Amino acid sequence: MKKGNDHKVYKLKKALYGLKQAPRAWYSRIKSYFMKEGFKKCLYEHSFFIKAHERGKILIVCLYVDDLIFTGYDERMFTDFKKSMMHEFDMTDLERMRYFLGIEVLQEHKGIFIHQRKYTHEVLQRFGMDKCNLVLNPIVPRFKLM
Repeated sequence: MKKGNDHKVYKLKKALYGLKQAPRAWYSRIKSYFMKEGFKKCLYEHSFFIKAHERGKILIVCLYVDDLIFTGYDERMFTDFKKSMMHEFDMTDLERMRYFLGIEVLQEHKGIFIHQRKYTHEVLQRFGMDKCNLVLNPIVPRFKLM
């Protein structure tokens, strides 16, 4: 604060989370939380954390900046993990994943299907091709390339 200007209020030009060191501080914070909760960092992928239960149950968490998804096959582990995360961090549970990092996810009994229909439609609109005729094959059968 400058002398004689103590009556003024300073406006930040960017949010504190926009500082260069913020991502490192956040990753350090969440990594220490995972370690405290008994997770182990995946050896092959730095954004994955794994927690194994003594009865062979497993919980895998994928962290991407400030978004995370988790998977496993034990509902009790899911519930405990969500409660613990909500106690430790200010977060929102969006329930089953429907959209993550630009990929749409459809979860059904038959399986989990991923696609980028919305992104594809936006690309077609951008190039004025959204009204073109649809084809099931990526190339018209018997089409001769020149």
